Amino acid sequence: MNKKDPAAALPADPAALNAFIDAGAALSGLIVDPAYREGVKVHLNAVTNAAKLVLAVELEDDAEPATVFRP
Repeated sequence: MNKKDPAAALPADPAALNAFIDAGAALSGLIVDPAYREGVKVHLNAVTNAAKLVLAVELEDDAEPATVFRP
């Protein structure tokens, strides 16, 4: 499995990060109010850290989801 660093997807340059947020919002049909931009950055950082935790889990090649879900 190719484990890329999720943080590598986020630009380090503040101007590039703002452009990244604007592009993502445009693709989603959203407008990010300037008052919420810092909160968006905080949440992007949190999601990136969560992705690192998920990607850190080693799974065997034969690990597959169950064919039938029974709660």
